[in-house]
Amino acid sequence: MEPGTHYIRIENLNLNRNTMSNKALGLLIRNLRKAKGLSLRKLAKQVDVSFVNIAHIENGRVVTSKKVLKQLGRALNYNLDKLLAIGNRVDDDIENIIRKKPGTVPEFLRTAKNLSDAEWQQLTDIVKNMNKKK
Repeated sequence: MEPGTHYIRIENLNLNRNTMSNKALGLLIRNLRKAKGLSLRKLAKQVDVSFVNIAHIENGRVVTSKKVLKQLGRALNYNLDKLLAIGNRVDDDIENIIRKKPGTVPEFLRTAKNLSDAEWQQLTDIVKNMNKKK
């Protein structure tokens, strides 16, 4: 393993949920990379990891760090929150919000989990307006 490499091999572990999300994440990254016309080596250079690391990520063989996922999101011009969610993660700012309100945020999310996309947008707009008034 190269110094600075940010992944853990999972080939011999029985982690169905993580394995599935790693495969989905890898497929998405491969498709985004190819759509941008980037080689493994070019993307690796932009992200500052080895091309082998990118290949392992694309093949779903590793759990990569949040740091590398963020770099990939920027390099591929892809929504960071969506990329992290596919990798079963959330950004640090979201974790901090949950830690600050450990009872309220989970309860709110559970209450709102069945809202439609349009209802989520309405709710987001309401909260944005509330924040403007402060």
